[in-house]
Amino acid sequence: MEFNLVDDDWIPVVLTDGTPVEVSLRGVLTRAGEVRSLALDAPSQIPPVMRLLLAVLHRALQGPTGEKQWVSWWEAGAFDAEMVETYLDEHRSRFGLFDAQSPFMQVGGLEALNGKTKTAALLLPHIASGNNVPLFSAERDDRPVALSAAEAARWLLHAHAWDTAAIKTGAVGDDQAVKGKTLSNPVGSLGQLGVVMPMGPTLWHSLMCNLLPLTNSESVRTDLPVWEHPPLSTQWSERAPKGRLELFTWPARRIRMIPEPDPERPEQFVVRQVVVCGGDRLSLETGQSLRAWMRSEPHSAWKRSSNLEKKRNFPLVYWPVRHQVERQLWRGLGPLLARAEPTTASGVRDAPTFQGPAVLSQLGSKARMTALRGMPLRILAVGFEYGNQSAVINEAYGDVLPLPVVVLSAQSDEWRHAVLDTVRATAAAVHALAKLAENLAVASGCRPSEEGLLAGHRERARETAYAALDAPFRRWLSSLAEGDADIDQTLDLWANEARTIIRARAGTLLNAASPSAWHGHETEDGQVMDASLAEIYFHSALHKALHELLAPEDGPDDLEPSTP
Repeated sequence: MEFNLVDDDWIPVVLTDGTPVEVSLRGVLTRAGEVRSLALDAPSQIPPVMRLLLAVLHRALQGPTGEKQWVSWWEAGAFDAEMVETYLDEHRSRFGLFDAQSPFMQVGGLEALNGKTKTAALLLPHIASGNNVPLFSAERDDRPVALSAAEAARWLLHAHAWDTAAIKTGAVGDDQAVKGKTLSNPVGSLGQLGVVMPMGPTLWHSLMCNLLPLTNSESVRTDLPVWEHPPLSTQWSERAPKGRLELFTWPARRIRMIPEPDPERPEQFVVRQVVVCGGDRLSLETGQSLRAWMRSEPHSAWKRSSNLEKKRNFPLVYWPVRHQVERQLWRGLGPLLARAEPTTASGVRDAPTFQGPAVLSQLGSKARMTALRGMPLRILAVGFEYGNQSAVINEAYGDVLPLPVVVLSAQSDEWRHAVLDTVRATAAAVHALAKLAENLAVASGCRPSEEGLLAGHRERARETAYAALDAPFRRWLSSLAEGDADIDQTLDLWANEARTIIRARAGTLLNAASPSAWHGHETEDGQVMDASLAEIYFHSALHKALHELLAPEDGPDDLEPSTP
């Protein structure tokens, strides 16, 4: 019953010539330059698979120990295939998916205390299983999904990364199980994060962008991926990660996948039944452990939490910034473009509110800026919104944003500030449109005290505005790739495009205004609001929002009211 991730194909990719294929762990790393992108079952599979590949590379290549070694790898244009293959051969026995004693990231012979197994749907968040029944799911436990060995490997990594929280089935031999269950299980190792990963034109570029220096000598000796530790057992612990590699391969669950012959292809196996129990937990109860987590985790932004500082009685505590499922990634660029600064108790007073993802801050180094200049860089953002005490998944988040490396420069903040100023000005312009929608509703007779109705008008205006702005903003951001354009001209270009888009949306709102809106209504404070006055207020607010981006020769918006 052999399926080994080192040599058996399980990673779907698209090659640079557009051909879709599946490759093995050995193949994907030795041919990384020939792979355009991973083509997995869901965007949320990309971070755990990428982090697995990164852990292998860090250990196989023993670095990078600093930027000088990283540059030498970049100039080579490929990973050292001999070192990669030697490492994979040495640890090949730990990558057997169905090995009886030490199956990959599983527990051999794992049994639930109640003697039952669950369907493989438990590994898939979009398929109904037990109490987790996504809306419109066509799958049920009485019709269990059959995962191929390759699919099972991918969803196994996904479960460790994103599994829901709360009560899990207790395992035979787990001393910490209570009445057949393990309680207070947290979400998977990535579930608390708003994951961001830089991606390049090929998989090799993407991996290189995510390979950060391993500089702490003690950490290098003790920070090991899960396959270099003894095989997992039913016993689990709550602890701080020793470093990045342990975190990249964190065994957040104890799992056993039960293979059976595929009826249609007897020489192959499928997985219909699994056992999933509680696993290792990240220790987050002290300020020191929270800081250790932050130091080890490069793929998330962080926000300072005064509440946690008081609760943990520890200075300078940060918590991960999670993606807001209703917002495009570019609308929340502030935390992502913040510097990732060392945190010390002595710098509490001047500590920043946000710390950017270490992986993005590292790209701003002089060496990496030089290497990446002109390369199309994209930022992959992935996350989940959990509900009901994190026991179910409400929403999945995924976005890919072009982000020129010049914006990340550690040598100059010019473009970073320019992009953030643009995002803020665009948000203010959208707010002006939302206020117009509110004023038109008031002019039509909606009372200011009817906040629920007014909020609906504002939100619909925001949604339509951001939908219209989204593609143009991404194109504008992509145009900054070289970083040699004139900043003032670039900002002026966007301000004029944003103004055109927002004014077009305003025209739609004004054209749809009722005749009574042009006559106006007296508000509760005695003021008369009509559509003409609402339009004047709008144009004034729009100019105020965008004027700092506009070139001096660009005049204010026409403040003449439209005719009904």
